[in-house]
Amino acid sequence: VLYGNPVTPEEAKDRARDAELLDFFQNAPIALHWLSGEGIVLWANNTELNVLGYTAEEYIGQPIMKFCPDEQELVLEIFKQLGSGNSIRDVPVRFRTKEGKLVNLLIDSNVAYNKDGSFGHTRCFIRDDTGRKIRDAR
Repeated sequence: VLYGNPVTPEEAKDRARDAELLDFFQNAPIALHWLSGEGIVLWANNTELNVLGYTAEEYIGQPIMKFCPDEQELVLEIFKQLGSGNSIRDVPVRFRTKEGKLVNLLIDSNVAYNKDGSFGHTRCFIRDDTGRKIRDAR
């Protein structure tokens, strides 16, 4: 015996679209994460986890400073800018992978605010900056 309400065609279509959007964000060719106002990783996509070599369990729920320990002053300045309502673009930050390797990344970010106007979470888009670093060194 099955219990519950049948799913309407419109609800099924909405669920399929939601699943497609989730797949889009989880597997985008760019790393994405959300941070709380306290700098805690709330969510990260598969691309970011793969770039840094962490599992979701190792990464989500941790302070972002744990993964870019050499950039504390810069991360604090980024949060100051974001908390003031500004966006950031092309900010170079070095993250440390699980294996201890430093990777050069560029971050674009802004804030998603709650309905009451309080800080909800960041929207961080992260790209590999290694190619630019190599070109600049030449």
